[in-house]
Amino acid sequence: MVILLLLAFTLSIPSSDALLKNTSMMSEHFHEKCLQILPTRAKHHASLASLVCGEKITDQELKIDLSKTSLIHIFVVSGSHLLLIDELLSILKIPVYLRFLFLGIYSLLVGWQAPAVRALCGLGVRILLLRKSLPFPNDLIVALTGFGVLTLFPAWWNSLSFLMSWCAALALCWPSLLRIQSSWGRAFVSQISIFLFMSAPLWGLGSLHPLSVIYNLFLAPAVSYILSPLGFIVTALNSLTFVFDFAMDFFIRVLPLLSEPIELKKGITPTIGTLWVWIFSWHLIFHFLRLRLWQGRDSQ
Repeated sequence: MVILLLLAFTLSIPSSDALLKNTSMMSEHFHEKCLQILPTRAKHHASLASLVCGEKITDQELKIDLSKTSLIHIFVVSGSHLLLIDELLSILKIPVYLRFLFLGIYSLLVGWQAPAVRALCGLGVRILLLRKSLPFPNDLIVALTGFGVLTLFPAWWNSLSFLMSWCAALALCWPSLLRIQSSWGRAFVSQISIFLFMSAPLWGLGSLHPLSVIYNLFLAPAVSYILSPLGFIVTALNSLTFVFDFAMDFFIRVLPLLSEPIELKKGITPTIGTLWVWIFSWHLIFHFLRLRLWQGRDSQ
């Protein structure tokens, strides 16, 4: 019912792209500044620009290998970028409101792209609900965030990247729904869920393979916690650029070995409308499973 009300509210708001145009124009200036501060002598300057500033991947071989292994989310702007930065800032004991401000600026630096904005708004929704002491389930927070962003930027109804970001965020809600406590259990269920949930958005794009579960479970965290932080470090300390280049050299040598067993076979992709039905169906499944599994049991 909540989802239907949110959907009706979102669709009833007159469409206007003025806010998106204004923020996108502002972000172009921030994005240029981000590219300008990168160390120009870096051997892997293009990869550094992708990791830090959200620039498109220009190395086609690297792009293909990343697509085959489903590790491309490490190099393109996604919600996981903001989650990683937020986690690193929280380790440094940075207050949540300052983290939100920093991530807002970073979202402008990477071009105000839909996945980053959705993750930023998701953090804002969580802060607001925490302040109001409202214990919303994670999947409902994803729904609130998604419809809130679409209310502000209705053009993103047709954005595949926004839809995929929403789908990935919803997949990560499974461990909390099943109340899995083990960190390894949560990680494993999350990767299985992402593989299942993303099967529709990635259908026909050729980047869906069971090995992606293993790669994302064991390799993605290591790469994310090495390459991404190194990218930010060498941007601030140009003298350490050689460290980033060394790590990228090693990654580029290993990646083709992992992608070799996988073939990209493209086909007919689902329509945007079909994919929205896919997401809303999963929201309903979450709702009824929660009622089935947990309603009335917390007090027992």
